[in-house]
Amino acid sequence: MPTIFELFGFPLHDRSEIADKMRRSAFCPFMEDRCDGGGNRNQTKIHINDKDLALAQFFNKEINTVVPGICSITAGEDTWVVCPRRLFAAKNINNAIPVVNRAFQTYERDILLQTKLPKDKDIGIWSEVYVKQQIEDAEINYHFDYIVAPLGYLTLRNFLQQFHLTKEQFNEELLNFAQNMKKRGYYPKGIKDVADLIIRLPEMEKPYIFEIMTASTSGSDTANETDIRSAFRNAILYKDHESPGINKRQVWGRMITQLFAKTALAYSWGGQTLWIIQDELLRNIELTTLLKTTKIAKRDGSDINLIVMHYQNQENSSRVISLKGTLTGDSGLEFTGDNTFTDILLPKMTPLKIELARAMLRRSVDAIVNL
Repeated sequence: MPTIFELFGFPLHDRSEIADKMRRSAFCPFMEDRCDGGGNRNQTKIHINDKDLALAQFFNKEINTVVPGICSITAGEDTWVVCPRRLFAAKNINNAIPVVNRAFQTYERDILLQTKLPKDKDIGIWSEVYVKQQIEDAEINYHFDYIVAPLGYLTLRNFLQQFHLTKEQFNEELLNFAQNMKKRGYYPKGIKDVADLIIRLPEMEKPYIFEIMTASTSGSDTANETDIRSAFRNAILYKDHESPGINKRQVWGRMITQLFAKTALAYSWGGQTLWIIQDELLRNIELTTLLKTTKIAKRDGSDINLIVMHYQNQENSSRVISLKGTLTGDSGLEFTGDNTFTDILLPKMTPLKIELARAMLRRSVDAIVNL
């Protein structure tokens, strides 16, 4: 039966002082902040109250709601990551200017080193970036888990010059960007004219898109306490438990619908998309499809890039997430389309790069790292 392997960043069997502290604080060690369940478990949020005295007494007094902080689940002989924060986490909940390399894990550094991002230079990471595009009667939203780009010191005026706007467009964009960026803390409060103020802004020559693919859960049963809330409650109180199972096909099915479109978008912007995936999920994809990554051809241009992560056994019998390897291969598509049904996998149009910049700077930078 499936069971929870890691809870709030520590194996369930770990009863150490630090593990207990994390659990009682509902704290994620990979974000160094309150656990948000990976951003996709709001519907499972638990309200702490006196109706469940055992649970209320377990958590610190200031905790009145908690999202089930389940990082991974063991099913059979395999351990599946079910929270995207476990593979890569750059989420600045407090919206303050992030401290360089705050909560930066060793395996996250290894992931970034697989790119051509510069060393000894600050790199900005923006999470949950939405680029909107209006096509005839349809509005399409492109959602990116993370956008990563080096940071340079320049003015907003100089930043916008790279997009080759008309004079009228330039003045309009200068105003729009400034207004949004003031709201997101890019400028000190009280300063009105910010167009010529030197700040850190992303270098847009080669933006990187990071997409995190983890397994999801299925097969929950409230009556038998195998739903995610009941499994979490029993596990956190060190009771016997059975967790929901793993929904493999739904996850990689969702990945397929995005894989080619987001790779094509990054390619058109002069950048690159990297898919961060656990080896268990990739193995399942190869078992159930014709894909054989060892036989994929490589060529410049339309490449698919996978960053493969796995649980690595340590000498002390503990297990840690680490980089297993990278896979790069030919997508098999012409990103401009070739009038076949595979064109359904590609975006109708590519938004201009200024739309990507707008989407990024509409949000606060979530992390700053230096390799």
